[in-house]
Amino acid sequence: MKIDSAAGEFSFDLEKLDLRNDGIVLTGKMGVWEAETTMTDADLRRILGMVLRKPGAWGYLIRLLFSVRRDVAREARQ
Repeated sequence: MKIDSAAGEFSFDLEKLDLRNDGIVLTGKMGVWEAETTMTDADLRRILGMVLRKPGAWGYLIRLLFSVRRDVAREARQ
């Protein structure tokens, strides 16, 4: 992932996802710093709603699904 902010542009390398009482916790590194973000139920619903209301997002999700299925089938043949 990429984070653009007033402080600059940083990559966020996701290392771990945990489920806690307060939400989904993403842990990783932003640049050289350890970073953690918590996504509440309301945050997740808002993100899903934003994605599903965008017509272009449906096409992206469908292409993503088919590419994952194609990759899995390719790995199974090897």
